[in-house]
Amino acid sequence: MSTRDRTQEILDVKQRDARWNRFGPYALENLQREWAKNRKREACAPDFYVIRAVTLLEVFTRGNLADLIDHGRQFTDRAIDFSKHVKIDFALVRDVQGRTITLGDILAHSVPVNSFGQVVGHFETLLGKPVRPLLEVAVDRWDTEVMKKSKSPIIEDYEATARCLTRLFEVRHILCHEAPRESVYAASEIDEFLDKAIRLAKALHEILTFERFGLVPLTQTEMNIAANEDLKKTQDEMNRLFSQIEVRVSAADASILSVGGAINEDSWMSCLKDAQEKWLSYRKAQCEFQTYLNRGGTIMSLLWASEADRLTGLRIADFQSWLRQDSER
Repeated sequence: MSTRDRTQEILDVKQRDARWNRFGPYALENLQREWAKNRKREACAPDFYVIRAVTLLEVFTRGNLADLIDHGRQFTDRAIDFSKHVKIDFALVRDVQGRTITLGDILAHSVPVNSFGQVVGHFETLLGKPVRPLLEVAVDRWDTEVMKKSKSPIIEDYEATARCLTRLFEVRHILCHEAPRESVYAASEIDEFLDKAIRLAKALHEILTFERFGLVPLTQTEMNIAANEDLKKTQDEMNRLFSQIEVRVSAADASILSVGGAINEDSWMSCLKDAQEKWLSYRKAQCEFQTYLNRGGTIMSLLWASEADRLTGLRIADFQSWLRQDSER
């Protein structure tokens, strides 16, 4: 298969996939509910639930591996161990450079995810430390901090979980790649397969969220406050860069005066300030448009600040580009 085909294959997978499948155990919990509802029906096919459970674990794993690799240099550097599974050439680099796909997409879709050991091993590679100790103490922060439930590990027995999920992958392999004369598992095992898969996804989600973002806010009020704090930091950075541009533009205007030129209302500085005022008006209008359907809701503040933060980040990139180009002139 050519690199172009590989790129398109990854793009097709991303377009078909529901992104929320990588966020915690939600898809597996939906599968568990379907199994509970359909298990006694005559048309129920237990094999589907076994195969689907492993598929969802694979999607969860690849999605989170990609997000980790793309998140920060500390994870990207460790991902070099994954590169042995993919040939990097010009076409692939071009697609990454053009953001058609990311480095995380390429590497995450190149590593094998055929066993419980591989799932854990891949995350150990990127995190740079053993995952088992983290899994054994991971707790559901929502349950303990918001719902005030007792603090107990999501995975109560790691050895039992490892045995169960190892068997789940093995059974799935037999179902997909062999034609056994007799059933290789009991339908009653599916309950444990799903329970252990959900607990693994939930524990990994807690671990990976902390590794990437620290103790993230959980309630709407906390999220709103955090979003506005992030916006303030981004806006402070924009203002810092704008001040640097003002100094250079002011110097340019002064140089015009020094050679007998005239500075009037159409000076470069007045153009700069006019552009920034209009950009701020645009940002406000865009944020109002983006959050129009959320008016009156408690989430509006979060969404407004998030959109403003995104746009401000783009403005910062423009300022940085201008400063680089001005330094080269």
